[in-house]
Amino acid sequence: MSLEEFHRLPFKPAWKQEYINGCLIESPRWVIVHATIPVSPRPFKSPVPLRPAKAGDEQALLPSFRAAFKDVFEFCDNTQKQFSQSARQSLHHFFHGPFHLALPASRVAIGRPGTLEAGRPIGAALVLAQEEGWALLDMIFVKPTWHRRGLATALAAAALTALHEQGGYRTLVSRYHLGNEPSRAWHHNFGFADEPDLRLAQLHLRAAIHELRRLRESGQLTSQENRRLNRERARWQKEADRLEALVKAGREDEADPWRKWRRKPRDDEMIVLKKPAVPQQKDV
Repeated sequence: MSLEEFHRLPFKPAWKQEYINGCLIESPRWVIVHATIPVSPRPFKSPVPLRPAKAGDEQALLPSFRAAFKDVFEFCDNTQKQFSQSARQSLHHFFHGPFHLALPASRVAIGRPGTLEAGRPIGAALVLAQEEGWALLDMIFVKPTWHRRGLATALAAAALTALHEQGGYRTLVSRYHLGNEPSRAWHHNFGFADEPDLRLAQLHLRAAIHELRRLRESGQLTSQENRRLNRERARWQKEADRLEALVKAGREDEADPWRKWRRKPRDDEMIVLKKPAVPQQKDV
């Protein structure tokens, strides 16, 4: 590949693209998108039974976690050994993390009676307590055989409703990788709204500018694409300028969701360590 050919490639916000010794080298760009939704009751109809998560679900959820995340963007550069270790660590962190408390609003989907999956977890929506009126949807996943059946939506709706009934929380925060398009689509379809993020605005602006130049230089820029991309460029330029102004004014929390939503350890954190990760509850 020539350098000219490299510069004519589309810009991918979710991927780092490098030109090394005549070759294109792509690697994941680890950009996390934060999205929020108000805590309120959410009607739902689940295709399988749902129940609160239990402390003993850590090991039982491993097969579903591995099946659900095996081919997704965030683990695309993992070896099988690394992926297995990440699966164990992710679930262990939820159930036993030192600076948070798993909430009873967390929900687990169970296989229907009379099937091979009867009584076994096939998905989960796991929610962590945070502070200042917000909670974190730490992870949500279902086995691939249950995709597109509304199960993830039912799990999230059940957790959101339980969080509302518990009281004390105004906002549920979730996160997804910029390169995970199915996750992005699910979050938006469910009703999550992306939080303003200076880095994301800059990446989208760069993509619009690059695509305008690329198509113009290759003679492929139609009038329709020109209007669309100029609207995109103007939109992201305005957003980037707005967020940069907030940073300069010392209001970084409004331009960087990680600063806004990160967990701040309290003086009484060691008390949390002594509590069970998920209180044992009766099935519902």
